[in-house]
Amino acid sequence: FAFYHDCDPITTRQVEKKDQIFPLFVMQVMGDYPGVPGLFVAGVFSGALSTVSSGLNSLAAVCLRDFIQSGCSIQLTETRATFITKMLAVAFGICGYGVVFAVKYLPGVLEAALGIFGIVGGPVLGAFTLGMFFPFANSLGAFVGTFSSLIFTMWMGFGQTVAKAAQTYDGARWSPKMPVSTENCPLAWYNYTVRATKEPFTPFTHLELYEVSYMWFSAIAWAWCVVVGILISLFKPTNHRRLDRRLICPALPSLFAIWPRRVRDWIKNIYDEIGADLEDVTKSNGPGAVNMGYIGEKRKEKM
Repeated sequence: FAFYHDCDPITTRQVEKKDQIFPLFVMQVMGDYPGVPGLFVAGVFSGALSTVSSGLNSLAAVCLRDFIQSGCSIQLTETRATFITKMLAVAFGICGYGVVFAVKYLPGVLEAALGIFGIVGGPVLGAFTLGMFFPFANSLGAFVGTFSSLIFTMWMGFGQTVAKAAQTYDGARWSPKMPVSTENCPLAWYNYTVRATKEPFTPFTHLELYEVSYMWFSAIAWAWCVVVGILISLFKPTNHRRLDRRLICPALPSLFAIWPRRVRDWIKNIYDEIGADLEDVTKSNGPGAVNMGYIGEKRKEKM
């Protein structure tokens, strides 16, 4: 912004999207130094490929372990499991390549990435928060909270995308733009055609909800998941006295340190009661134990 505040490249039609400003900046500042723009392109590609490769491998491993082996109860040899994992990585890669063609319709890659991460990551964070800090939360509350939060934030995100395409999105309240001008632009940059103003799409019903910035998606999704999960769990709360203490964050009493003393004592008493009636905790669950869910049947018999 400091470099282009008085010469906006989007207004002068030097670039079409905000994602193209940084490459333009690199070419303008360091374009005269041989090799530097190439290093920039190589760094961008290496960072993107490393992120994509780790994501594809993780998706393939999770799909194999949680859906094929655990969900479908299919026993596979190590050789066959390795082959299926590679095929899954190829399949996810093809799907990701297909999504690339839809990126050109988005306002910006960074904005789309942060928005999608907020829509998906907010409910997940809310589900973990319910399990770690609320001993009375149950599985139904976590499921309803996560699912409803995902649906709500998807409605916000895709509604905002449609609102921008329909020319009804303003954004002046939640994400106002910084003031820019073209007064110090080179004369060659002024040779551009002014875009015709598009009329808003009349049949589209614009809601104030669509004006919320994509930066708030994760926070809204997290809060929705936690609140809804708590309300659903209150109908049939989990007995915290029969809950394993290790499943609750030890910092739970400290979170209410600035609250009134009566509330702090009440939270402290609940935390002290967690696991009081828990029976028959197996020795294999002690410190340094092996998670038996990820060990084959033959190894379990030997152990």
